[in-house]
Amino acid sequence: SSVVVRANETLKIYAGPDMTPADFRRECADAARNGRDQELTRLTADYERKLDALRLKLNREQRKLDDHETELQQRKMEEMGTHAETVLSLFGKRRRSISSSLTKRRLTEQAKNDVQESQAMIKDLEKQIQALETERSKVETEVSERWSKIANEITELTVAPFKKDVLLDVFGVAWMPYHLVKTGPEIIELPAFVEPA
Repeated sequence: SSVVVRANETLKIYAGPDMTPADFRRECADAARNGRDQELTRLTADYERKLDALRLKLNREQRKLDDHETELQQRKMEEMGTHAETVLSLFGKRRRSISSSLTKRRLTEQAKNDVQESQAMIKDLEKQIQALETERSKVETEVSERWSKIANEITELTVAPFKKDVLLDVFGVAWMPYHLVKTGPEIIELPAFVEPA
């Protein structure tokens, strides 16, 4: 006779008629949860590695921004001091060259550009981190939904026995001897036993 077996082909879980449907569903849910957890652990590790690299760049860029802002403040102070000296030299006996004032202005502008560049880089890195976190959340949701569907992929299979699986209760060999007698071109079969009357 054949047997109906419940199966989840994706999870490679099979249950015979002795297992209740509720137990089989629970077993499928546990296997799907384990598969989901393993996949999420692997994915989370990948995303965390990428996020750590971006956060490290962000921290470096913030330190650079702090340095650039400090330098900008110093350059502004130097520029104001040089301008003041130039203005005062107009009223004094020693004349100062305007070129040093222009050099200080150029250095201040360069420091200002460095600050703006660092700020732009920080905004870009923050956007990248936010996008990666959003992508990770989306992927985690998709993985959870996919494993939930896999847990519910339950089918019933009819399993027929193979000939090798047939078990015999009784087995024996019966032998009934005959003699072959050749009479001319003809061969005759004669019983070698006498049937009881």
